Amino acid sequence: MPHIPPVDLSSSEQAKADIEWLASATGFVAHSMLTLSHRPEIAKAVLGLIRAVVRSPGTVDPALRWMVAHVTSLANGCQYCSAHTFKNGGDNGVPEDKLEALWEFETNPIFSEAERAALRVAMTGGQCPSYATPEDMAILREHFSPEQVVEIGAVISLFGFNNRWNALMETDIEDSVISFTKSRNYRGPESFDKGQG
Repeated sequence: MPHIPPVDLSSSEQAKADIEWLASATGFVAHSMLTLSHRPEIAKAVLGLIRAVVRSPGTVDPALRWMVAHVTSLANGCQYCSAHTFKNGGDNGVPEDKLEALWEFETNPIFSEAERAALRVAMTGGQCPSYATPEDMAILREHFSPEQVVEIGAVISLFGFNNRWNALMETDIEDSVISFTKSRNYRGPESFDKGQG
């Protein structure tokens, strides 16, 4: 049960266009945005960041951005965001086998060394405080340009906010996201062991 109920979309006039834009990309209206709409200026700002970081063309492949977002959310134990990023990964080009094996990125041969570097930093850097090592970052820079490292860092940081917001508010996961995750071999954040990686 969420601590603060989401407002009705028709009541969130100030942020309605932005929320509808996100819904057109995801196929559902996000409860998190409706809850943020109690303060529509905050909802609009967060949606602007979402648009810039994960919903606009960038320098990093969209599938990798969603894998980074998912591993960050898993590492933070956010059920809401890990379910969302799992679905968004599936909707944005993450192959089914990778989607189902994301938590095994260090050992599964279907992941490239570049993907491993990004996902390792998503896991270690997504924690608060960050425990990404200088070596983790050096390996990331071997595979990605400075612009791409900034973009990967922005995805991790965006989901740091989203993870904390939704875990704090205990945001209810939307039915369409639940249906998607149940139809796949989804391993949610309850399987996360901080000693892994």
